[in-house]
Amino acid sequence: MIKIMLVDDEAIERKGLQMLLNKHRPDSEVVAEAGNGKEAIDLAMMTEPDLIFMDIKMPEYDGIYAAEQILTSRPKTKIIMVSAYDTFDYAKKAMKFGVKEYLLKPNSVAEVLTAYDAMVQEVDQENMLQSCLKQANGLIEMEFILTLLLNHVHDFDTESWSEWLHVDDMKGFVIVLLFQSEHPSVTHQDKQGWYASLKNVVAKTPYQILLGPLTGFQVPAFVNYDATNFNIFARSIIHQLQRELTNLKVKIGVGNAIDNLEQFATSYEHAMHALEQVQDSQANYAVYNNQAATTKKTLVPFAEEKRILEAIKKGDETSIDQLFDRYFMSLQQNANYQLSIIKKAMTNFFVILHRVINELGLTLDTEMEFSQFNTPYQIKEAAKAHLYYVMQQIKDWRDSGVRGLLLQAKAYMESNFEKNISLEQVATDIGLSSYYFSKLFKEYFEVTFIDYLTQMRLERAKELLVNTNYSLKEIALSTGYKDPNYFSRVFKKEINQTPSAYRKNHK
Repeated sequence: MIKIMLVDDEAIERKGLQMLLNKHRPDSEVVAEAGNGKEAIDLAMMTEPDLIFMDIKMPEYDGIYAAEQILTSRPKTKIIMVSAYDTFDYAKKAMKFGVKEYLLKPNSVAEVLTAYDAMVQEVDQENMLQSCLKQANGLIEMEFILTLLLNHVHDFDTESWSEWLHVDDMKGFVIVLLFQSEHPSVTHQDKQGWYASLKNVVAKTPYQILLGPLTGFQVPAFVNYDATNFNIFARSIIHQLQRELTNLKVKIGVGNAIDNLEQFATSYEHAMHALEQVQDSQANYAVYNNQAATTKKTLVPFAEEKRILEAIKKGDETSIDQLFDRYFMSLQQNANYQLSIIKKAMTNFFVILHRVINELGLTLDTEMEFSQFNTPYQIKEAAKAHLYYVMQQIKDWRDSGVRGLLLQAKAYMESNFEKNISLEQVATDIGLSSYYFSKLFKEYFEVTFIDYLTQMRLERAKELLVNTNYSLKEIALSTGYKDPNYFSRVFKKEINQTPSAYRKNHK
């Protein structure tokens, strides 16, 4: 819905314009009316309209001054100037402030609607661009975190990351958030809701937080902030999340402060150890300190763990058995054979494995529960069996070929494009992460997921326009568009003519 404000010192002019828009452009809503420039400025700040029809000659402040003040504070607002005076000076002043449409009184219905449509098209394009940039920024944040976690090599250096992510410097600290659900079974949709709530909370904080992906039940993140008080930060985030999420506990491990990205892995490791301190306790967060550093030495042999993960990624079945035996032996010794510590360490190992496999582009649940086992030997054998299963799944996935999965995705889109399908939904259907699926789709087919979906929908729309007598509303609904007006705007943008004109020219 396009929010409209009408500004004219003549009430009858405002009434006539409102009736015209209600009749011909039902996707608009008049949210405010003003009789002078001063009222217009105040109401624009309060109601935040998308589009303003602004008369020029008015008491208090004239339309030119009001437009200047409004656009200074709200530069994305679209303004159509309306005047009974055909004076170039007025138009020149309006254009100086970014006004692109200028109507002379008396104006025809066609002139008003043409100006309206031009401005609405700009609003739609800017909203679409903003939405794409928001999604892209989220993907860039995830790629940034994954790059640092998995030691990927990029063309990007620190300066490039800073520019993309709007970060002045890379000082800060790493946190790991853990979601603990009271429900025995958690769906993919549940996790999407958690992650969306986390993003909403992060957007409202005074801190700049770059989020990694939700893997298993954990989210790594980088907080670009001077580490003045870790405790206040952790309490604030948890408090806000708990207000949004019911039947769910949130715990946070906070790593040490770092001065540059080369220290990221260390801060992440410290955050994981801090999280281990509160994972099964009543506390909601822990900050890494000297006590955590001492406890750290009793837990995981990280060098050996890294070698196992690399062997799994490469599919090196020959060495995995020996590597895991050595890893588990070190783990037992470091844990002083305490069963509870071994169980925690192994649970965390499979969480990390899940993240590594997700990065390969394979959606596979690798998490494992160890509470039912009573001896270290039972834990070791169960973990090894699960590792062999995971490696076989990776092998089968690689053997089937990524291109086959992408062709399967195309087939799914072609069969379901009339529905409200999303990139995440299609990725889930073929068993890839949405991030990896998006990259692969563009790489293989040289077109984005959204552009390809739009092409299919419009091709079907063209067939229906030529071969049926369906109304535009019926065609819109048959091709995946709930809003006929939005369908018409997309059609005109891509085909360079309206649906009605296309039908007339091709019938």
